[in-house]
Amino acid sequence: MNTKIARDMPPSNGSLTIGKVAAATGYRASAIRYYEAAGILPKADRVSGKRRYQADTIDRLTLIRFCRRLGMSLADVRELLATPAGTGAKAIWRRLVDAKLDEISGLINAAQAVERILRESRDCDCVTLESCSFLRDERAKPSPPSRRLTGYREI
Repeated sequence: MNTKIARDMPPSNGSLTIGKVAAATGYRASAIRYYEAAGILPKADRVSGKRRYQADTIDRLTLIRFCRRLGMSLADVRELLATPAGTGAKAIWRRLVDAKLDEISGLINAAQAVERILRESRDCDCVTLESCSFLRDERAKPSPPSRRLTGYREI
């Protein structure tokens, strides 16, 4: 048997090195170790001190990536992965999706409101800032609580 092919094949016991899992999923080894430490991936077996993952780790990492792309938190992913398959998992998935849909609807509504104001104010004929109806409306509103902005999200 060609030694290169033999090296690329997973061992017969199904365990994969962290490098093989990383190559198969596109995750960095540090991310795989992070998910393991966070309790989202089961602790890997050790062979001569090196991590060995089962083949289903690739499926779990694929699910993690999918959930994270949908904006789900690590706590949500942990809850989903900790639930046995079946109706319990389906109920949790629906609850998580419904919460995310509500969040997205709120973001869409806020973005549409900003878009409307930007479009209307772009061609505003106000002579002074004091005569601008948008700023008058803004002055009439109570001041929002102080928040620190980080990137696109408020904290």
